[in-house]
Amino acid sequence: MIVLELALMLALAVVLSMLGPFGTYLLGPWPHRLVYWIRSVLVGYLIYRPLILLGARQAIQLALPEWAGWAAGVLAGAAPMSLWLWWLGPDVDLARPWPSGAEFVATYAQTALIAALGLGALWHIAGQAWPPAPERTAAPVAPLSAHEGAAPLPAGEPAAGQRLLERLPPRLGREIIALGMEDHYVRVFTRRGDTLILMRMADAIHELGALEGAQVHRSWWVCKAAVAGVERRGRGGWIRLDTGLEVPVARRRLAELARRGWPIGGAR
Repeated sequence: MIVLELALMLALAVVLSMLGPFGTYLLGPWPHRLVYWIRSVLVGYLIYRPLILLGARQAIQLALPEWAGWAAGVLAGAAPMSLWLWWLGPDVDLARPWPSGAEFVATYAQTALIAALGLGALWHIAGQAWPPAPERTAAPVAPLSAHEGAAPLPAGEPAAGQRLLERLPPRLGREIIALGMEDHYVRVFTRRGDTLILMRMADAIHELGALEGAQVHRSWWVCKAAVAGVERRGRGGWIRLDTGLEVPVARRRLAELARRGWPIGGAR
């Protein structure tokens, strides 16, 4: 996933060096402009990426659209990026005085626009590269577990969660307890830790096979066997897993989970 993102950033730098926006066409020959845009885009990547991930995670927790987290990350990252460009932009001048209000606003607006275009392209390309899994209809499959009475899977069908487990590093073990959506990635939680995988939530759930659980929120899936309890907070609820992880659950899902035998208690 890092390779894809860096490749896109490099492509963006090439395009910007050819277009020469915001007066950068006057920096000199194309190779000079390319060097400038490569270093600017890479610095921007280091600034924006953690802020985008943080913003998307907070948006998910607050039940806001994913793009709202991306937008917040862009607006937050444009400030330090503007200051970097002010002193280390086309001409490195650490003795340059602080920008005036008007100068900062102008630089900030240009920086935010470039970031929005680059991240918008990343959003689009990631969405095209991983199309959704095909719909499938099948009778409910009994959960696989260490308990007796688990129904066998049809011949040739991978064990519960096996296909998704093949994507995980060995250090995380073999017991998936939750999935959380972050941007175009899915964070897979096991009892030993977690990792990000570039794929759609629908695909990740599809690859869980017969592992018993439910998508309790548009951005979260949890394994029923890992649920320790549920409590009501505000308009919705929160599921507490036996590892201490807390996961939001949509209010409309509480009654449905209770009917399916989940330990909802008085959270409905």
